[in-house]
Amino acid sequence: MDSQSTKSNFGKWGWSTIIYCAISYYIAAALATDTLSWYPQAFAALRGWGDELPNLCNAMTGIAGWVSVLGAFVFSVLAAKKGSRWMAVLGNVICGVAALVFARTQSMPVFLAMIVVMVVVGGTIQVNIVPNNLMNIWFPKKKGLALGWASMGLPLCTATIILFLNGVGNPQTGYTIIGIACFALAIASIFWVKDEPEMVGATPDNEPVDLEAAETMLKAQEEEAKRLTLPVLAKNPNTWFIGFGHGLLWMTTIGLVSNMVTRFIQLGIEPNLAILMMTVAAVFGIIGSYIWGWIDQKFGTKRASLIYGCWYIVSLLLMIFNNGTMPMTVVCAFFVGFGIGGIGNLIPSMIGTCFGRFGFIQANRLIAPVNTLIRCTGLIIIGVVGVSNLTLSYWIFMAGTILAIFLISRIKEPARA
Repeated sequence: MDSQSTKSNFGKWGWSTIIYCAISYYIAAALATDTLSWYPQAFAALRGWGDELPNLCNAMTGIAGWVSVLGAFVFSVLAAKKGSRWMAVLGNVICGVAALVFARTQSMPVFLAMIVVMVVVGGTIQVNIVPNNLMNIWFPKKKGLALGWASMGLPLCTATIILFLNGVGNPQTGYTIIGIACFALAIASIFWVKDEPEMVGATPDNEPVDLEAAETMLKAQEEEAKRLTLPVLAKNPNTWFIGFGHGLLWMTTIGLVSNMVTRFIQLGIEPNLAILMMTVAAVFGIIGSYIWGWIDQKFGTKRASLIYGCWYIVSLLLMIFNNGTMPMTVVCAFFVGFGIGGIGNLIPSMIGTCFGRFGFIQANRLIAPVNTLIRCTGLIIIGVVGVSNLTLSYWIFMAGTILAIFLISRIKEPARA
């Protein structure tokens, strides 16, 4: 199969795996980030916890981001030993318990602690480790395109989860439903998740090779991955170029998306319309997920990442110089939203490209903590500079994006098969 093929001929089991990963991305986004603009006010009103709860929730989310640095390392090491299916069950059970406790507790300290659990586990196991590992193992040559489809779950959550919770109304009921969904996915994962396509008689990328040849190749690739010890990975410049370079792009993503509604309101956009623009941006993100995957597949992950960095420079300039008019705001929503759909594709794809089919989970032991550390810095920058001065934060993100482009340009991408 041509590694630059942009045909989505993944086969029955391949599409099944992509759908599972999309659901995993969706649930993770619902637990970790996309509901932060809704649940603090909703639970404050329900429990009578006062106006300080939103600030406390944001603070706990920031703390959880730093804890995720350790979580990313620990869970990546565990995944390398136990496999994706085992981790999928574990992650969903933990998130299910946390969501139910979060929904029903009358204790604010317990409530805040559950935020940390959901963000750490959702942001590592449910987003980074399980789906990204599956995509690299199932689609070593077409991972960019497969990730383009699977990662639609992230912006799809952004576009719909608040509408769902608003429809439910009661936050306790809403999060009880989310918790039950996590347990249902945990049970489904036992039968649904297959660590390798060879387990069900399928082949990587749905290539037309016989199963015996696929299993021989599988053993060779597993042996190659075992050579990627932590010292070996630490000596590889690509480890740090991906960790810091793509981490900076992720930081810009978080910086732009987290306060986009606030930015629009500051520019004079009516609040309900500003929220609508966030939904519009998320819809553009769904389209962007596929397009960035297509660009990755067609031109290579490194080139796609460099294009992505340039895209964000334009996005930042638009957000900085937005004059508050509706046409300009829609353009901003398009550029920012379209970018949302890219970072979830490019990081795992770049790791898989540089370190191989089974090397992803090995290399991710070092790269994921670095990515997470840099990503979390985005919210810290905004917190230190102040939400009232987002323009300065955007200029800082601009400098980070330019540095990211330089670092990514130094990645030595292996020749494509």
